[in-house]
Amino acid sequence: MTITSDASAPLVVVGGSTGQQGGSVIRALQESDKAYRIRGLTCDISKPSAKAFAEQGVEMLSVNLVVENKAQVVEAYEGATIVFAMTNFWEHLDKEKELAEGKMFIDAALEAKIPLFIFSSLGSIAEHSGGKYKKVHHFESKAQIASYGHSKASPSFTFVVVQAGFYYTNLTGNQIIRPQGDGTWAAALPCKSDALVPGIDIDEFGLWVRAVIEHEELRDGRELLTCCSQEMSIGEMVDEIAKSICIPARFITIVNNDEFRKAMPEGTPEHVKDALVECWNALSEIGLNYNREDVTRLLPYLSRKTTMFADWVKKKDMPEYGKRGLTS
Repeated sequence: MTITSDASAPLVVVGGSTGQQGGSVIRALQESDKAYRIRGLTCDISKPSAKAFAEQGVEMLSVNLVVENKAQVVEAYEGATIVFAMTNFWEHLDKEKELAEGKMFIDAALEAKIPLFIFSSLGSIAEHSGGKYKKVHHFESKAQIASYGHSKASPSFTFVVVQAGFYYTNLTGNQIIRPQGDGTWAAALPCKSDALVPGIDIDEFGLWVRAVIEHEELRDGRELLTCCSQEMSIGEMVDEIAKSICIPARFITIVNNDEFRKAMPEGTPEHVKDALVECWNALSEIGLNYNREDVTRLLPYLSRKTTMFADWVKKKDMPEYGKRGLTS
């Protein structure tokens, strides 16, 4: 359905609207047979993606979503029925800044009297590991924001946490599978190849957010609602890419964490190295903190079938691997 300007339709405010998660939320609502007004928040409304949404009827607002701009955020939330918000540790690599921004979004929503607030979070690995892994900063900040939001929940303020699974796109752009200099490729990580990850095509993330919006029974106060299309081991994902793209790629378990740290790009901050090492170690030892019941429980609520990893690989353009083999 085309986005409407009819004042009788619920107004959904989408933070990070030109990013992967926010853009997916808008597109999922556009697919709905229900009418929505949508207000997209972004730092730069001159971006092509912002202009495209505006042409489709989305009200695009230029808002710098930082703590100092709380008054502007409150104004952007005014009149909304629903707010979707997310934070991005990787923009500034600062856990405390991310935590402060997330709390500010919640405080702004309370001030603007928003009935339903949906936050994109992650589970605490520190808690999940019994305190063994405390340095996965981009998980901990989001988990602390979620805890703060749950503490503010009331009959007039429903707070729901959605957790995006492992992005399939993490296996593109040489982020994980890298050339070895001898014509082969490898994913060399400090974890076991059979470590399970809850995979997701991030372009479909909005389907879960839409489900929360359109199905009140999903707002039952659970700590996390896990957005996952397929549970699959990291080794199987690498094998699937090797088979589909027809490249010599393999998974290598790095036993020595220092070896993994040394392989990170020059200039990587030490606390980011800590976070990545502990994240992969925890994945290998105890798995990520997510509710496996949700993986199957939520799928019937989605408006369409989601994409399995093998199908995603077949359709995904991955120029970093060169020309696909003739059998792909």
